[in-house]
Amino acid sequence: MRRLIAPLVAAALCLPLAAQESPAPRFAFFSINQLVRSSKKAAAVFSELEITGKNLQEKLQAKGAELQSLQQQINSPSIDPAKREELQKKYRDLEFDAKKMQEDSQQEYQKVEKKVGDQITLMAKPIVEQLAQEQHLQLIFSDQAVQVLSWADQTWLKTFTEEVAKRLDAAPDAPAAKPAPKPAPTPKKK
Repeated sequence: MRRLIAPLVAAALCLPLAAQESPAPRFAFFSINQLVRSSKKAAAVFSELEITGKNLQEKLQAKGAELQSLQQQINSPSIDPAKREELQKKYRDLEFDAKKMQEDSQQEYQKVEKKVGDQITLMAKPIVEQLAQEQHLQLIFSDQAVQVLSWADQTWLKTFTEEVAKRLDAAPDAPAAKPAPKPAPTPKKK
């Protein structure tokens, strides 16, 4: 037993020395969300998503108002029973269309969200890499990858991204990235 303890104690005493020899890891935190708020160029790209979301929301609200109006007609006590049955069928059809519109809107929004996110990432990537090299960083955490963060110094969290935003806005406009090829339309099921 004593033969085992002596090497363990010696190894434990050497650990602090070994830790001092290697440099402490250097890392930063990058937030695309903060970049959109801090950079005029990133915000301009992000505005496409905001406009798409607003337009889709307006269409869904209009369809909802149409459904509500039809429901009020159906609930009217003075309506002819034959007319009520016809309106109920129209309501079911309209309700189906509204659900389909909602699904389609969600897919369209997600597609635009991905496109916008990819564009912003493409714009920021060279600046992030250059800044990481200048600061001799070994790792950059992103708000896209870090889901659980118990506590962090808020000033430190924002510093790296603010520098990226300044450099992005100061950089000459890069040529627009080629849009991804559109997938072939899928036949709709009847």
